[in-house]
Amino acid sequence: MERSVFIFSDLDDTLLQTQRKCGVSGPLTEAAVDREGRPLSFHSQEQLLLLRLFKACTLIPVTGRNLEALGRIRSPLFSSYRVTSHGALVWDANNALIPEWESTIRGEALIWEPRMQRLLAVMEGYQRAEQVENLRFRIIYDAQIPVYLSIKGSPGQLSAVEEIVAPVWVQEMGGKFHRNDHNMALLPPYADKGRAVKYIMTLIRQRCEGPPLFIGMGDSLTDIPFLRACHYALTPQNSQIQQEAWM
Repeated sequence: MERSVFIFSDLDDTLLQTQRKCGVSGPLTEAAVDREGRPLSFHSQEQLLLLRLFKACTLIPVTGRNLEALGRIRSPLFSSYRVTSHGALVWDANNALIPEWESTIRGEALIWEPRMQRLLAVMEGYQRAEQVENLRFRIIYDAQIPVYLSIKGSPGQLSAVEEIVAPVWVQEMGGKFHRNDHNMALLPPYADKGRAVKYIMTLIRQRCEGPPLFIGMGDSLTDIPFLRACHYALTPQNSQIQQEAWM
């Protein structure tokens, strides 16, 4: 039986980050690599101390990364469930999709993939009309399931894009969006970290002999739903949550 303390944690900008975001708190430790195997993300000394504090706990990643990108994480290591693609997919310890979850999500994706394609066409038209350079967008697939529409650009470009896509994606279609730094993700309703974490909590409770303790860690506004589901919640200093949600 797994340990009775479970840490549900976002990864990027919570437990690791690019060198540009690391600051000057001391030596850095490699945490993730890019597609070519080059160091990309690192742990700060504070993050290493936090991981050491939770060494006796079961760490479950709750990340915007797809499974392939999660596989490029070198530290920390995971031995239990994992949540990828902003909560769209739930995997077991062997990187196999939970069948019940997979069946549900594939059904919902049949409705939302055409909507993502529609927004993709909107973005292509906008880029042609405005001749916007260095704006990248594509539908992200995980296990051949469309999980979200990724848009990357400068903060100014993303602000302009938000004015165009938000009325359609959020108000008309009922989707959500996540924006942080140079990244924006248009999320279908099934890309929901809170929903995924609550599902895993149910599975854990079914096999634990005693009541488990759930701790959540995250930095973004889209992490708040799963943080609220936990008994305790942590957020990094100067995170999006601190800057925009704390009063």
